[in-house]
Amino acid sequence: MTPVILADLDDTIFTTLKSYPDRDPKTLQRVTTAKNGNHSYMCSHRQALLAWLSSGATLLPVTARSLDAFNRVHLDSFREGAIVSNGAMILAPDGSEDLAWSEAIAKKCEKAAATLARAIEELEKAPINIRIHQHMHKGIMLGMTVKSNDETQLGVDLNLRTAEKLFKESFQFSDVQVHRNGNNLAFVPGGVSKKSAVQYLLSIREDLQNRPTVGAGDSLADLPFMELCSMMLVPNNTQNSKKLFS
Repeated sequence: MTPVILADLDDTIFTTLKSYPDRDPKTLQRVTTAKNGNHSYMCSHRQALLAWLSSGATLLPVTARSLDAFNRVHLDSFREGAIVSNGAMILAPDGSEDLAWSEAIAKKCEKAAATLARAIEELEKAPINIRIHQHMHKGIMLGMTVKSNDETQLGVDLNLRTAEKLFKESFQFSDVQVHRNGNNLAFVPGGVSKKSAVQYLLSIREDLQNRPTVGAGDSLADLPFMELCSMMLVPNNTQNSKKLFS
C-alpha cells in the first residue's frame, strides 16, 4: 500500500537559476539541458526531497514538458512512466507511448490545429517581444508555449499579458485553453489536460489502483489533477501557495 506520487516537474521538483539568485551554479546539481541554456537545477534540499519522495513510493511525472524536453531531464528517479505535454502523451515504464491514448488525443488536437495556426500568425505579427515553441509529435501539434524574450518581471508581464489578451479577444469561443505561469503562456487543445491523463492512467494500470495518491504541483493548472489525489504537496512561493495563503 505504498503511495503513488504524481508530480509536476518545473518549479516543483526542480527550477531554474531564478530561484537561486545568490548561489554559484557549481554548488547546485544541474538536472536538465535546455536548448536556450536556461537549465534547471536542484539544491541539496530539493535533492533530499526527491530522494524521500522516490523512496518507497511510485513517482510519476505529470509535466507540461514535451517528450523532447522530458528526455532532456537527467534524473534516474522516473522509472515508472510519465505524463508529458500537459497530458497529451502517456509513457509506460519502458518509455513506450500509450498509443490508444495518443490516438484519442490526436482527434482533439486536430480540432484545435486551425486555431493554433491562426494564433501563431496573429502573435507573430503583433508588436510584442516573444518567442513561440510549437510542441509537435508525429506531425500533430500537441500545443504551444509562448515566452517573453525580455525576461525581466516587467517585460514578462507586459509581453505575456498582451499575448494572452490578443488571443482571447481574437478567439473568444476557442477550442484552445490558455494557462500562464511565470514566463510560460501555454496553449493547450481543448480536452487535453493533466487531469484527464491522470484519470485515464489510474484506470488502466492495475499496479496503481487502490493505493493512496499524492499530487504535487506549483501551478494553478496543476490543481485539477492534484484534486484527484488523496493529499497534495505545494511548493512555497508558487502560484498555488499564493492562492492558498493570500
